[in-house]
Amino acid sequence: MFFNTLPEDVLYILNALNQAGHEAYIVGGCVRDSLLHLSPKDWDITTSATPQETKKIFPHTFDTGIQHGTVTVVLNRTNYEVTTYRIEGRYEDCRRPAEVTFTNDLQEDLLRRDFTMNAIAYHPKEGFRDFFQGMEDIQKKIIRGVGTPALRFQEDALRMLRCIRFAAQLGFEVAQETGAALWENRGLIQKISVERIHDEMNKLWLCDHDEKMPLLWESGLLEEIDPKLSAILMRRGDGFLAELKKTPKNPILRWAIVLQDYTISEASAFLKGLRFDNDSRKRICLLLEYITQDLPTEGYPLRVLTGKLGKEAIEQLLTLQGVLRPASPYGQTAKKLREIIARGDCLTRKELAVNGQLLMNMGVPKGKVLGEVLTHLLDIVHRNPQYNQKLVLLEKAQAFLEKPQG
Repeated sequence: MFFNTLPEDVLYILNALNQAGHEAYIVGGCVRDSLLHLSPKDWDITTSATPQETKKIFPHTFDTGIQHGTVTVVLNRTNYEVTTYRIEGRYEDCRRPAEVTFTNDLQEDLLRRDFTMNAIAYHPKEGFRDFFQGMEDIQKKIIRGVGTPALRFQEDALRMLRCIRFAAQLGFEVAQETGAALWENRGLIQKISVERIHDEMNKLWLCDHDEKMPLLWESGLLEEIDPKLSAILMRRGDGFLAELKKTPKNPILRWAIVLQDYTISEASAFLKGLRFDNDSRKRICLLLEYITQDLPTEGYPLRVLTGKLGKEAIEQLLTLQGVLRPASPYGQTAKKLREIIARGDCLTRKELAVNGQLLMNMGVPKGKVLGEVLTHLLDIVHRNPQYNQKLVLLEKAQAFLEKPQG
């Protein structure tokens, strides 16, 4: 994206702040991405206006982090963060400053940012304000900490993980001094919440430049997060990177590749520790449970397994087996699954031509017996998909009830 085509809303915000007597620039990732001819995901604005002054200018705002100078301006149902120039005090938790002081000095505001490529400000009339040679670093494809890199990491230790993620996202090199500061301060990552670490690692595994991912364990950072995983990935090396590259960019699939050497209980504990939601944790563990097993290639057992696990899980298993076990019969399974789905074969109770209410209407008692009847009928249509018809299944249900039990 070229800077003479800023979105109208962004231009409106800049102009409104300027007309009220304040400085205003777009800043951070949107400037970096625009210089790289990438489409920014959002537009951040920095200004000399205080939060209260910003709120007086725009009719629709809400407080995002007003104690730190940030107000969200709402235009055309889109949110834009507008933050006052600020100087940050001492950091006590490697996450947030103990105090924030507003300033009228743009350079002071840019000094607090993480990397030079993210410390560039731009105004359509004034051009670029680049006090730390961020544009030169972008041109050279270098990630460099602003000012003293060690201080930037000590301010917010997550920046170390972001450094590696940016390298893998953009294909950039990490400047020597910045890399050394990362190594020296790697232990500080333990002060960062697991939720923030989870989010960054999720993004990392989806990056294009997998050749940069070894920075995660070579820097010693992963060992601070999880020593076992660090040792595994260090040992797997290029083989792991090759597998990851072949895997679709889906967090569930990629985490399954990452954790394939863990037992199910180890993986569950790891994922729980990183605050994965229950559905994701269960799905990854399910994939790990079946990932080394040959899947059925015949209709009946494949319908049973697909009904048990779900079509999405089976398809994900087939994808992973194509990456990890190309010599397995996954291709035959995939072909048979396509046939089953194309025919519309019944796979679950919900797809049966009869339901519980219909069976109760014909006299099947609610509870254990009803469950047994439904299970019996599902097995019948798994074996003979053509039997999934209302009248046929009602007859089968009646026969099951009349059959002596035990």
